[in-house]
Amino acid sequence: MRKIKAIGKVGLKGELYPSKEIREFVGLKPGEKVLYIATKEKLDVIPLRNLLKYYEEDSVRISLDEFEGLTKEVLKG
Repeated sequence: MRKIKAIGKVGLKGELYPSKEIREFVGLKPGEKVLYIATKEKLDVIPLRNLLKYYEEDSVRISLDEFEGLTKEVLKG
């Protein structure tokens, strides 16, 4: 799997601004919803259209209730 690295910035109100190179590489469009998964050391940003693929690749299993709860939380955003 090809990976790229680029520097982004955080705005005054906490907005995340990935570089144009990253947005184009991932195919992010304005207004598209993403899921944030964070630890103290790392922040993953996953376009919702890729959510199922992400979990399949990492072999993470969640219950239907957990998935529905996560979906509701993201859609509130």
